[in-house]
Amino acid sequence: MNHAPIVRPVFTGRSRWAAAVVLVTGTLLQVIEFLLGDAPDDNAARVAFWAEHPSRIDLSMVSGMLAVPFLIGGFAVLVALTRARSPRLAWTAGTFLTFAMVGLAVVHGYELAAYGLTRSGDLAAATAALNGDHLGLPGVVFFVMFLGGAILGTLALAAAVWRSPLVPRIVAVCILAFAVLDFALGQGVVGHLVNLAGFAIAAVAVVAGYSRQPRADAQQVLP
Repeated sequence: MNHAPIVRPVFTGRSRWAAAVVLVTGTLLQVIEFLLGDAPDDNAARVAFWAEHPSRIDLSMVSGMLAVPFLIGGFAVLVALTRARSPRLAWTAGTFLTFAMVGLAVVHGYELAAYGLTRSGDLAAATAALNGDHLGLPGVVFFVMFLGGAILGTLALAAAVWRSPLVPRIVAVCILAFAVLDFALGQGVVGHLVNLAGFAIAAVAVVAGYSRQPRADAQQVLP
């Protein structure tokens, strides 16, 4: 008689709560960042918006910077939940998304420099900095790390999540929807809200001990 493979929980006890908090915190901070810093796409208009709303942009940038380590932690949690079923996909996703997070940290540093110029009153220099017309080879490396890592890592992560019995498949759908909304359609606020919903569902699944297959702590293996 064939039996479904038994799945062992990855996070137990207090660690499941820690994993859930990490999953939600990074994506929540990004939602706060985009809600507060939802400025026009044109760089000159963006700098003008920054100059008009300094307190709001302060909080937005702080939220964005704090999100990075929590996002890395959240990706690590998802890699842990998916590596048993899809080790290559999971580690590929983790590697590419780490590159993307390093690129995202560079983005925040770059924007912080432009924001400093804005606060000093040199709006023209701030706009020129955001335009990034003379970044040279470092700019190419940054572009590949950030966008390349984000796109490839997101696709690999969605595939790994879809295959994992420890994560509801709606999470994979949310990850892909985020990629389409944010990368392709430029809907940053909506995209990050969808991403937050997906990671929140994953967090609830971790706390509840979700599994689409029999759990090792709930069954005995028949001889």
